[in-house]
Amino acid sequence: MAAHPERLLPHIRRLASRAAADPGTDAALLARFVRCRDEGAFATLVGRYGRLVLGVCRRVLGDPHGAEDASQATFLILARKAATIRSPETLAAWLHGTAYRLALRCR
Repeated sequence: MAAHPERLLPHIRRLASRAAADPGTDAALLARFVRCRDEGAFATLVGRYGRLVLGVCRRVLGDPHGAEDASQATFLILARKAATIRSPETLAAWLHGTAYRLALRCR
């Protein structure tokens, strides 16, 4: 089954542009969010760490609905306290710890 080149080329260009648009490190994304309130940078961080945060909340709470709420609350805390994170290169650990402590309080 041969692919139609007129349909394939736009798809390849779209994939190539995604690869070229490297969003950067966690520290760079966090700095963009703090400096410019860049929603795209924040969305990229949520995309990177949403599963991690939700997983922590699920393990602690055991309730899928409560875990969703705690996960969302964790990212709200990130949005509020982004400028106070001392080591942005350790954002994954910060999110893990925040999600864990928040889920414990919710339990």
